[in-house]
Amino acid sequence: MCTYATMAPICLWDAAIDVVVGAFSQRIVTCRTNLSIKGARPYKYHQRGVRLQLQSPSSTLGTHFWDRDEQAYAWNTAAMGPFDLLTAVVLSACCHFHFASAWTVNNFLMTGPKAFLTYASSVQVGAQSGMQECKHQFAWQRWNCPENTLQLSTHNGLRSATRETSFVHAISAAGVMYTLTKNCSMGDFDNCGCDDSRIGQTGGRGWIWGGCSDNVAFGEKISKQFVDALENGHDSRAAVNLHNNEAGRLAVKGTMRRACKCHGVSGSCSIQTCWMQLADFREVGNYLKAKHEQAKKLEMDKKPARAGNSADTRGAITHAFRGIARTELIYLEDSPDYCVRNQSTGFQGTEGRECLKGNKNMSQWERKSCGRLCYKCGLRVVEKRIEVVSSCNCKFHWCCTVRCDRCTQTVTKYYCAPTRETSFVHAISAAGVVYTLTRNCSLGDLDNCGCDVSKNGKTGGRGWLWGGCSDNVDFGERISKQYVDAQETGQDSRAAVNLHNNEAGRLAVKATMKRICRCHGMSESCSVQTCWTQLSDFREIGNYLKIKHDRAQKLDIEKRRMRAGNSADSRGAIVDAFGSIDKTELIYLEDSPDYCRRNVSLGLYGTEGRECVQHGDGLTQWERRSCRRLCHECGLRVEERRTEAVSSCNCKFHWCCKVNCDDCSQVIVKHVCARREGSDGHGFRRRHRGPK
Repeated sequence: MCTYATMAPICLWDAAIDVVVGAFSQRIVTCRTNLSIKGARPYKYHQRGVRLQLQSPSSTLGTHFWDRDEQAYAWNTAAMGPFDLLTAVVLSACCHFHFASAWTVNNFLMTGPKAFLTYASSVQVGAQSGMQECKHQFAWQRWNCPENTLQLSTHNGLRSATRETSFVHAISAAGVMYTLTKNCSMGDFDNCGCDDSRIGQTGGRGWIWGGCSDNVAFGEKISKQFVDALENGHDSRAAVNLHNNEAGRLAVKGTMRRACKCHGVSGSCSIQTCWMQLADFREVGNYLKAKHEQAKKLEMDKKPARAGNSADTRGAITHAFRGIARTELIYLEDSPDYCVRNQSTGFQGTEGRECLKGNKNMSQWERKSCGRLCYKCGLRVVEKRIEVVSSCNCKFHWCCTVRCDRCTQTVTKYYCAPTRETSFVHAISAAGVVYTLTRNCSLGDLDNCGCDVSKNGKTGGRGWLWGGCSDNVDFGERISKQYVDAQETGQDSRAAVNLHNNEAGRLAVKATMKRICRCHGMSESCSVQTCWTQLSDFREIGNYLKIKHDRAQKLDIEKRRMRAGNSADSRGAIVDAFGSIDKTELIYLEDSPDYCRRNVSLGLYGTEGRECVQHGDGLTQWERRSCRRLCHECGLRVEERRTEAVSSCNCKFHWCCKVNCDDCSQVIVKHVCARREGSDGHGFRRRHRGPK
């Protein structure tokens, strides 16, 4: 926090680089008792206040004046450029208001007009209100308005225009407009107040305009100056973002309500005085959430856009916007799969997310959150009981203390968690990354890497030496860790299990490597050999990990220590559970669901309709038993289906120059799992209690 002393306001700039890259921090400027401003010097002491002049290496940034008597400040912005203005705003903000959000104010103020610096605090509060409302509206959806996607500037990396970003733009613009309008009506700005343009006019039968209407026109005008200034492009994405900004502002207008006060003898209410006032911001959020559900995808004519002609591009954009109401949200790209972790978008997926169960006071949307976040994303719901210690039975004792007891309450929470099969997914994914990096390294596709020659020339065993080009698996392992393991940012048991399975996958690549040798000697005597290590085929790695999956061990963690809520105890319980687990083994936390059954909530289709293999040459034992495993053990029968396929055959070349073929029919026999007669496909029991 920053304060002014009786002498000069003294500030210390300690994060200039953060400003350059476009990120304010809460400690960007701090006030001290000794003047130490990087690039600034005290310019002149005034009788009533203090004047500071800031200079950059190339020019004077501006002058800041603090009036002790009038408690006011202003920047001389006549000579400032856009980035110089940003510096001035930061120093003003130091001793006037507190930044609660790192990205919102920065995005808006970097493009805000110089004349509107007075409104900077309201813009910051409004943008933060919009983001908080976004988090509330999407709290129990797969996309939950994460912090790292809340950058509005299209020239700062957020070039996507999905259904979700349309809501972000709309709610942010609405939040800024809402706060500016509210502060204006409350008299927080010298040049603005209530909207009295219609006072005294007849509004309808029995009422006239009066009172203090919220000045929504002012809020709209200033909001445009800040928010719309972020879009300086002329492409379709900029047009979509500007449209959604406008839709957000129209939502504020669309949710305003008329408030009235009665006048008349003895409360007869013979006439009413009415004014327009803002609705609660939650209503604005609900309004825009409904618009988000009905958002329309903008269909652009790609040919003019690809031509590179700006006139054609603008024409295509104008044509695409025909028929779209200004109040509707629009988007360009389909949303990605928010179930899974996506490093490129920074989204963490739904694994580990909390969901709600079993409360009558919940809305239908909240009650179905576990199905939406966990089951439909292929995850299980696990129950966690946490002991929460809080103060209770507080009593006031004369005089003057309040004494409370310490009460322990067990809180039940539900989270999305992986199953046995996810252990294989983590392992094979990590193995695939190691394998590809190692292969490309050895082939010379990467500039900073090549063959592993660290052991060349050394004796490897009786009659052979290390030589040749060994695949550099250490390089692949190191880079794989940096990418794959970086996705696990938590410190709970699930993160530990996923990291363990990642490592098991990498070790599988090493374990399946083979030694290749070449003979040397007189008359091919092979008196000595040169050998090197080489990656095996990736199918061998898959087979290796499949065996590990079948033998996967369930991790038993002492639940009492995990429920205590003490991070040290939790970490200790995890370490103890891993004590007897080999690094090459796959592990899991929860039992798998029944994959025989169709379960829409889990996203499982069951085995009904699945093809199996019953006869054929060269089949493995596992393939020959597929009908038993998929059909019989799931209470289904095997149905034979014959399909006639017509293909070209007996083709002959005729001079010159054509090929004539006959049409041959072939009957293809397939076997699929089908429902038994008289069975509804549900409620059957397994005939064999084997692996699910």
